Amino acid sequence: MEQLAKKEGGRRTLPLETWKADGEKRFGADVKDWVFVCAGCGEKQTLAEFIAAGVESPDTKFFFSCIGRWVEGRGCNWTLGGLFQIHKTEVIGEGGKPVPVFEFADEEGA
Repeated sequence: MEQLAKKEGGRRTLPLETWKADGEKRFGADVKDWVFVCAGCGEKQTLAEFIAAGVESPDTKFFFSCIGRWVEGRGCNWTLGGLFQIHKTEVIGEGGKPVPVFEFADEEGA
């Protein structure tokens, strides 16, 4: 995966296009099948699971918040929007602002 920059703490920052291309290469073109790992608890999750659970605005949460926030018995309550910044990757979106994201599942050895 192409690396744009390294930030303090070893965090990498990627352009949105590079991140999307990597997700497609790993899991296919359907974003609903991309598997992410919660940085807090290690729970694996997909957009399809967020949709099935009826999570509001799932397309903005599945790579950023643990599914355990909405689904009892799964994961934890972690989100990357909190005070503690434990994520390893940020994606530069269309607005130019870095957005923290969970790692792809196979990057965690899954």
